[in-house]
Amino acid sequence: MVYEYTSEDIELWLATAKDLVLQAGELIKDNLGIAANLKDKELNKGEGHSSEVLTETDIAVEKLLRDGLQKMFPEHRFIGEENEGVQGQITSFESNPTWIIDPIDGTMNFIHGNPLVCTSIGLAVNRKIVAGIVNCPAINHLYSAVKGKGAFLNDKTRLRSSGITKLKDAMVLVEMPVGANDTKKDVALTNMSMFMDNAHAVRCPGPAAIDIAWIGSGSADAFLHMGIHCWDMAAAALIVTEAGGAVLKTDGSEFNLMGRQIIAAASEDLAREIASKIKIYPMPPEFVDHCPI
Repeated sequence: MVYEYTSEDIELWLATAKDLVLQAGELIKDNLGIAANLKDKELNKGEGHSSEVLTETDIAVEKLLRDGLQKMFPEHRFIGEENEGVQGQITSFESNPTWIIDPIDGTMNFIHGNPLVCTSIGLAVNRKIVAGIVNCPAINHLYSAVKGKGAFLNDKTRLRSSGITKLKDAMVLVEMPVGANDTKKDVALTNMSMFMDNAHAVRCPGPAAIDIAWIGSGSADAFLHMGIHCWDMAAAALIVTEAGGAVLKTDGSEFNLMGRQIIAAASEDLAREIASKIKIYPMPPEFVDHCPI
């Protein structure tokens, strides 16, 4: 069933979410570097150490967002890292407005007191992303986008990607999978070597939602990840496309929000050049149906 909504509905939904995200940002700043990890730190031979990190602040931020949105919009649904992420598979993705939430993207940074930490919240209706927010409270950067209406920094500065079309001119952002299995590490090292030989610069700032948003803001030119989750991509991928950039699967095909892989780039030409040069680490999708942005 198709869910009917208006542009005014989106404006109200997004304004409510921004207020809650800013409140969540205060929690994050108050606990940056002092919140303890609640998960077992044993070596994870699959995803890597970053998936083995959880703090009380992650849980508190997600509760703040869910409870606040549910109170205002009871018919809305939720997909979030601290619920679905524990189960490893998303079993339901409805047409109703659905908030796709990562309360703290960059929890490893958060534990270590690194200010590159954000909250990512994307809004899907009829299983397509229509709005999104990526807020990095420690540096006062709030990125947002509405489908068809552009992307902005702090609601004031309209974002545009750099427009770079060649890898030789591009700053590429990646994440190295510390603690992952040997196959995934070998793929990452192969791709890092390729970028070191061909790109203008390579950086590993993390977390993913900020990295992707930075492609839209022109602060970097391309981002690659295999093993990423929908809550890391939902908001930022829209920010990139609304800023004139492109998102693809790592094989160069149409982007799939539930596909666990992404190339985000300042231009489609750059995204396709990267797709033609990388080695791929295959990942099963998080949800059975293809979900384009």
